[in-house]
Amino acid sequence: MSEGEDRMDRIEQLPVSDWTDQDLLTKDEARERLVDEIGHTRSRLDELTAKSTDDPEIQLLQRRLNAMESIRDEYTNYRDRK
Repeated sequence: MSEGEDRMDRIEQLPVSDWTDQDLLTKDEARERLVDEIGHTRSRLDELTAKSTDDPEIQLLQRRLNAMESIRDEYTNYRDRK
């Protein structure tokens, strides 16, 4: 061993890749998933509003839907500019 190797601390490697649980999406893939989730949220919102207009979940779902649609539009604009 050389003098420099004596001074280096060994780094313990993880037994599994630290990328295993990472879900890396392209913007197009993220947009597709968002479009699916928007559809599910709209269905749930329609279901609730058909039963009652007074359910507090309606307001939360509407805010969620608005936010998801806004992000979807950003992804769409990004894709159209490519």
